[in-house]
Amino acid sequence: MDLPLHIRFLDARRYDSVSIFVALKELRSLIPSLKIRNLCLDSAHDNYPTYRLCGKWKIRPFIDLNENRGRPASIPGAITIDSDGTPICQAGYRMVYWGFCSGRSRCKWRCPVACDKKESCPCKCSCSPSPYGRCVYTKPSLDIRLYPPVPRGTAEYKKIYNNRTSSERVNDRVLNDYHLHQMGIHTRKRYTFFAILAGINIHLDARLKKQQQKEHHT
Repeated sequence: MDLPLHIRFLDARRYDSVSIFVALKELRSLIPSLKIRNLCLDSAHDNYPTYRLCGKWKIRPFIDLNENRGRPASIPGAITIDSDGTPICQAGYRMVYWGFCSGRSRCKWRCPVACDKKESCPCKCSCSPSPYGRCVYTKPSLDIRLYPPVPRGTAEYKKIYNNRTSSERVNDRVLNDYHLHQMGIHTRKRYTFFAILAGINIHLDARLKKQQQKEHHT
């Protein structure tokens, strides 16, 4: 069930990457017992201050890359990477994420052929002779934007980032199911008041649905 935890109206002239700092700080102050583990945002928030704040507050960022920013200069030239930071082997294949090495604070990537992700490799003779395949390591310290705690392109990243659609569904309920756009109101205070009422109703709907499911199974 998608439930709103904090509703905040901000000026349209304020950039999204600034608004998230305000909303996140308020949410942490309003519900200090709530431990925020993951933060899913779009590419408008792809900036170093957001990643630094997440690191300070021990929040894992899941943020779309802004493709206009290009390759960070801090990435060693010996490592070829895809648009999402995934290392590319000399044959041009995306390497397979093989977990985070906490002892050395780095991510391990393995040869896709050795991991049975590719049937053959044109560079087999010139690459690693080991059946384990060549490995490449990336560190979050290389670039905090490009290498978040959960690497982009992995199944875990995609699964968690898909939860971002819950905010869109909440917005749809507030704007359309509760007709916020059709109320003919103009001031921020009134918008906030009726949006919070809609949020309360969404929580009540969830409680009612849960109670009905409970009665159905008894």
